[in-house]
Formats: sequence, structure tokens, C-alpha cells
Amino acid sequence: LSALKGITGSGARRRATFEIRRPESEGGGILRFSVRPVRREDSAAALLMIEDITQQRIADEARNAFVAQATHELRTPLTNIRLYVEQAIESADDAAVRVRALDVINQESRRLERIIGDMLSVSEIEAGSFKLRTGDVRLENLFDDLRSEYEPQAKGKNLTLALKLPPKLPVIQGDRDKIVLALHNLIGNAVKYTPEGGRVEVKVDADDRRLQVEVADSGIGISPEE
Repeated sequence: LSALKGITGSGARRRATFEIRRPESEGGGILRFSVRPVRREDSAAALLMIEDITQQRIADEARNAFVAQATHELRTPLTNIRLYVEQAIESADDAAVRVRALDVINQESRRLERIIGDMLSVSEIEAGSFKLRTGDVRLENLFDDLRSEYEPQAKGKNLTLALKLPPKLPVIQGDRDKIVLALHNLIGNAVKYTPEGGRVEVKVDADDRRLQVEVADSGIGISPEE
């Protein structure tokens, strides 16, 4: 009311914008009120716009949380790469140490690629430019790469990593980068959150029309309400 009086009164006519959070008893949500004069010569006329910005705020909070998490996730692989580069330089005469260092650097570089891929996907979705880039996906090579990447991590935690694959995997049509990203998220979380001595199982069923991947682990799981 004070904003409307300021617009329609005889004093300075200014625009005003304010937000109100509705109580949960009234349905909750956030409303934005924008008040502005309509015509200079008509001091009694004002335009009042009311917008429900609840979903916009939820999206903003989710994006901010994602950026904060991604920034945190970026630090670990970058730190590991720096440490193992230094180790490789200092142990130039020790072939075994150098090979191990290069292996870790390779793994952490791939991890960085996935995190950046996540961030790019979010940006593309928000910009409305997200597109699938389909092509041949050679599943045999794809799962070989996944096995090579996660076996060292599993061994480091004394986990059993079992990939149950059919005798022959077909070449399918799809967006390889997005498929790999989804599988990395599932398998990576399973390895990360399964306690030492546990088991992670990846079961694959595929033919020319469908690819089905089941990831199960002996970790803490996800509660039903989540």
C-alpha cells in the first residue's frame, strides 16, 4: 500500500519492487510485486504486477548449490594432479612410481572432464540449447574404459567391482558422452559410498534396440523419502 501511495501521490513518483514469502498455511511460495507509474500526466494511475517467482528461486538455489558442489569437486582432482606431477618429477629414476603417478593423473584428468561436462550440460539446459549428439556407441570399449577407471579405486578400498556383461555387446546409436556421464555418476557414487570390503555390481543387458544397466552396491543406500 505504501508503494502504491508513493506512485499515485503528489510527491516523487518512483518505481518499487518487493517480494513477499507466503506462509505455508496459504500455500507457500514467493510473490514479487512491481509497482510503477503509467503516465506522467496522470498521477492517479499505476501499474501493479504480481509474479509468482517460487520456481525461479528454487532453480536459482539449485544452480548455486550445484556450482558450489562442482567447485568443491574440482579441487580434489586438481590437487591430486599437482601432487602426482611433483612425485613423477622427483622420482624420475623410479619407473614404477612414475607409471603409478601417470595413472593417477590420467584418472583425475578424466574426472575433471566429467565435472566440466556436468556444468556444461546444466548451462545448455538453462539456455535451452541442450541437444543429444547421436552416433555409434561401441559398448564393449565403453565398459572396458569404465572397468579400467574404477578398478584401481575399488582395489584401494578393498571393494569387489563386478561387471556382468553379455558375451557380445552390440554397437548402438546414442550420445556416448551423455551415456558415459550417467554411468560415471552411478558407478562413481557406488564406489565412493560403499564401505571398505563391500561390493559393487554392474549388470548390463543390451541388444540392437535397448541398453539396460543396473548398478547395485552394499553401501548405505538411499532412504525411501529421498
